[in-house]
Amino acid sequence: MAKIEFFALGGLDEHGKECYALSINGDIYIINCGVSIPSSVSLGVKKIIPDFAWVNQNKRAIKGIFIGTPSYERFGALEFFYQFIANIPIYTSDVGGVILRTYFDKRARSHNNAPLKLNIKVLEPMRAERIGACSVTPFKISNSMPRSLGFTFTTPEGSIIYIDDFIVSSNKNISFEDEIYQINKITNNRNLMLIVGMGQVGKSVGFTNPNHRISSYFENILIDAPGRVIVGCYDDDVYKILALAQVAASKNRPINIFSNTFVELFNFLREKQYFSTRTINVIDDQQIDQSNNAVVIVTGTPHRLFTKLGKIILDDDPKLHLKDSDTFIFAEATIAGHEKFEADMFDNINRTSVQGVYKLKREIIPVSASNEDHKFLVEMLKPKYIIPVSGLYMNFIDYQKAVVQTGYPRSSIILLDNGQCLSLNNGSIDNVHKIVKLEPQYIGTQGVLDVGASSMFEREQMKENGVILLSLLISKPKKVIEKFNYDVVGVTNLSEENKNIIMNINDECNKLINNLIDEAISKNQLDIKTLKGLIRKIVDKQYEKKFNKKPLVLTTIVFNKDRNQNHAPTNESGQ
Repeated sequence: MAKIEFFALGGLDEHGKECYALSINGDIYIINCGVSIPSSVSLGVKKIIPDFAWVNQNKRAIKGIFIGTPSYERFGALEFFYQFIANIPIYTSDVGGVILRTYFDKRARSHNNAPLKLNIKVLEPMRAERIGACSVTPFKISNSMPRSLGFTFTTPEGSIIYIDDFIVSSNKNISFEDEIYQINKITNNRNLMLIVGMGQVGKSVGFTNPNHRISSYFENILIDAPGRVIVGCYDDDVYKILALAQVAASKNRPINIFSNTFVELFNFLREKQYFSTRTINVIDDQQIDQSNNAVVIVTGTPHRLFTKLGKIILDDDPKLHLKDSDTFIFAEATIAGHEKFEADMFDNINRTSVQGVYKLKREIIPVSASNEDHKFLVEMLKPKYIIPVSGLYMNFIDYQKAVVQTGYPRSSIILLDNGQCLSLNNGSIDNVHKIVKLEPQYIGTQGVLDVGASSMFEREQMKENGVILLSLLISKPKKVIEKFNYDVVGVTNLSEENKNIIMNINDECNKLINNLIDEAISKNQLDIKTLKGLIRKIVDKQYEKKFNKKPLVLTTIVFNKDRNQNHAPTNESGQ
């Protein structure tokens, strides 16, 4: 008999921030510890992480973190998780261990502090490990990251299978070998639940394989390229990068990995002979500008890659300078939220004199599960329940539509929101609905930002409409504003005409506020919070009339209580 609970701290009805909690008879297993990156950092938010308050409350029961596909979006919040549970074991592959250590070591160097001491446990595929009271067996899955793992968690009622992303493949390459065909051997065909990432469901209706193959695309460009080839790739798209490296070697072109972090992984893969390296000639950054035919692979996380490429294109990079004979390839599909960055990049590269500019063809899809891959997996495993994760709600609906075509009952596909808990007792769904209250945590340059939805709304308001900083010195005895100051920032351009309009608005606001203060003091109803709200409405309305904008109004009120003006005023309200 097993008591099982599953819910998400992040990763449901959203892209990124994946973090799932699986509880089996009181032992808790955390799967992924991810972040999401806002498409714009103008509100002071660099990334968003899960709410780890629940983790802190239940830390004694947590047995480890499992990271099967070691991409930044799936492990980027580890440093914040470790603030609650230091030295928690992180179970991953050998490649995952290299990526995690490299990232947090480099991060420590860039922040001039000690690296995060990770307790990494490397798992061997197809070898069961006793973790807590549960037997956990990892298995290889084929996706964009080499040596990625899925996991089975054994319970008395059957196994729970977790897969980040996959494709159905017969690839025997040691880096991208696929062992999903052996899952039933691990579980003895007793599959209680499948938890699986959405991949390309709804976007690609067939199998992903062979539409993910990219070698011929690179070959066709490299054959005609007269000089160097500069290629932009996301650093979690390792399949693509290794394919490009091997094509470059076949054309007798040296390669350069233009990345501070990815080069460590590349060297590890070469050392372990996880891909053929005999003919690959790797040059360092100092040799790039001297080479006339190198393939320069520029990598980065999605939010950083455009910044790196932008510096190169605008000749702001100290190591890599474009030549007239260069060819430029952006070898990635467009990501929602990054369209403007991509458009600006292509606009700028086309203003240069490089020989050719290429964007990845739409026919080449990511190494990620399509509709038929998902249907194949379900028909092979026949789990009692399925929980789709890592996607928007519309992706979950697309998944549901695809899977029911196999005859699988719709009622057994469980669609959850973040914090919504699925409970199983003795292998059956418990009708008691449990909700874990979650608040996303926003990360700025100084660490966690203590902001909620209202603060984020105010930041958005400042971005779109500007801000007015209003300071008032109010005389209680006289019931009037003695001094005032309006700082108007970002509302409109400060032409002479607009300056005059602003002066008139401020005068009108003062009249209305004076009337408000006089009435409040006379009735002995001077509540500071209420007064600030009413002042905000007055100012807001006047600026909306003239400029059709609703700026954020931040008010500081100082009261002068004494009739003797030589006495210092008192600040009763603060900011």
